[in-house]
Amino acid sequence: MKTKHTLISEKELHLLESLIASYGNIINFNQFFNEVKDSLSRQEALNLVMKLRQNGWLISVKKGLYFITSLSSHGFANISPLLIANILRPESYISFDAALNYHNLFNQMIKTYISVTPQRPRSYHFQDLNYRYVKIKEALYFGFKEIEIEGLKSKIAELEKVFLDYLYYRNDSYSMDIFWEKINLGKDQINFKKMIKMSMKFPLTTKRKLGFFLDKLGKNTQKLADSVHKNGYSWLTKNSKNFNNKWRLYYEDRFDHSLTA
Repeated sequence: MKTKHTLISEKELHLLESLIASYGNIINFNQFFNEVKDSLSRQEALNLVMKLRQNGWLISVKKGLYFITSLSSHGFANISPLLIANILRPESYISFDAALNYHNLFNQMIKTYISVTPQRPRSYHFQDLNYRYVKIKEALYFGFKEIEIEGLKSKIAELEKVFLDYLYYRNDSYSMDIFWEKINLGKDQINFKKMIKMSMKFPLTTKRKLGFFLDKLGKNTQKLADSVHKNGYSWLTKNSKNFNNKWRLYYEDRFDHSLTA
């Protein structure tokens, strides 16, 4: 989407500069009104917001939330989707394909940015991209860091946590193929001791899946194996039929041939 800028009065320019200085490029209506309440009524402030939106100086991200476009007129199109994902849900962190892309392990075009949140799930569509938020238990809401992009901050999963999120949320063949391909590609970047330590907080099925794959990578899984009791069983994917006794995990026959580190 191209941002069309029109002439702006000196007073409006000073207002936008003041808002950026106080709050950054992302503002809500209450913050906007707080800057003008001494001279404008609430309705007049709403009218001014509408005018600035129509003229390309404010972009509506979601109801009541606005992005102040670059005062040098570069516009909104240049802002990273990683920032948008966190703007839409500030309590979330980015994971899955977009996080792998950030860690230089995924180079395909991303149309859906999936983030993890301890709050209710929700989806948004904004500027031809989808933003999806999946809910996680509070106990598993960890393993992310804050990064700075274009002077703004966003939260993104650490590489070890990205792979654990895959195993926790996914049980389809395609996702397990992606997991195996990318963990092989990134094995020199991954701190496997850290990953195993993180996995201790995850459910039994996630630990079984992780142990199965790490064995194929030739990693030391003794600590992980000690934490996995020998009762019951789990499935790697919905189509799994073969059984791995060590991890008490059903897996697909083709993984016997494809999982060669």
